[in-house]
Amino acid sequence: MDKLRIAFIGTGSMGSAVLEGLIASGHPRELISATVRTESKAQALRARGISALATETSPDANQLMAGDADLIVLGVKPYQIADVLGELVGEIGKNSVVISMAAGIQLATMASQLPENPNLIRTMPNTPALVGKGVTGLASGPNASAEAVTAATELFEAVGVVVKIEESQIDALSAISGSGPAWVFYIIEQWEKIALEKGFSQADAKLMVRQTLAGSIALLESSGEEPVELRRRVTSPGGTTERIIATLDQADLRSIFSASLEAAVSRAREIANS
Repeated sequence: MDKLRIAFIGTGSMGSAVLEGLIASGHPRELISATVRTESKAQALRARGISALATETSPDANQLMAGDADLIVLGVKPYQIADVLGELVGEIGKNSVVISMAAGIQLATMASQLPENPNLIRTMPNTPALVGKGVTGLASGPNASAEAVTAATELFEAVGVVVKIEESQIDALSAISGSGPAWVFYIIEQWEKIALEKGFSQADAKLMVRQTLAGSIALLESSGEEPVELRRRVTSPGGTTERIIATLDQADLRSIFSASLEAAVSRAREIANS
């Protein structure tokens, strides 16, 4: 893995997260390249030892950066995937591993654009890759080699854990772990607002909520217990916590989460069919 040349074609929020996580993992910077939209962003990456070109100043930036790469990570928006793949036809090696991180873009779509390239991989990472705690779902094309799958897996293991799945599961995974950080951050937002409404200072609200979350996750990881058991231990019969759980159950929180997931899956299918 540490000898592979990795090119990031487009570095949006997710691409940047994986790129930064890869740098933090110690992958040689001279083996990392990237294309970005603006020259200022390209200069910032070059200042850090990353080979980078901007599409605004180098129209053939994608071809140039992907041309000699072993792994090509597509970090552009879903609507840009077809155009970017079209740019790479005939410019990349037939054994190059092409990895998409775009929601809703199916492996069949990638194969139709790159018929000579069998090593096609579809992934969905999440932004905790920035701190080496990412979760990446990975589905491989039917003709991808075992070596290609291993290389892609090792890339994303450098920034967290990898869940190998069938492509049919990737939209649901995208909603659960890909969008998962947004679920968590939104809950934290609302939790802190409630603390503020109860008269706590902003500093105290942040401290209580964030440390409670961090401490609970640490306890879950260290105890080896399931969440339901740890919740039971906190929930005394007839106590205040029991009332909290009862209120959440009455609001049918599970159905709200399920509906949110289905809305995300539906949107992914709309993107795939657009």
